Amino acid sequence: MRILIIDDSKFIGKMVGEMVSPKGHQFEHALDGKEALDLLEKDSKFDIILLDWNMPNLDGVGFLEEALEKKLHLCPIIMMTTENSPEKIMKAIGLGASEYIMKPFTPDILFGKIDQVTKRAS
Repeated sequence: MRILIIDDSKFIGKMVGEMVSPKGHQFEHALDGKEALDLLEKDSKFDIILLDWNMPNLDGVGFLEEALEKKLHLCPIIMMTTENSPEKIMKAIGLGASEYIMKPFTPDILFGKIDQVTKRAS
């Protein structure tokens, strides 16, 4: 599985990468929504996107809005967030996010969500 991690924290990108690599998954890390959109316009062959909410330049919701506007064909998206407002979560889901997980999370929680969204997508 090929995973795109979009998070402005290099630490979070590395941590999540270390969670998915031992299971044989490949990953790329973008530091904000803008960098991720640029990457996806060149190469959209990802199986899952793990998207942070709060980032500089282009946040998670901005990424979802621009991806929708540009009609990028996206794979399932899991929001990784500290945001817990039902209104904000519903907004992200309305813009195309498949699921969300609250930071911090464990590998079990991450892979549980990945399993959920990949089963729904197939």
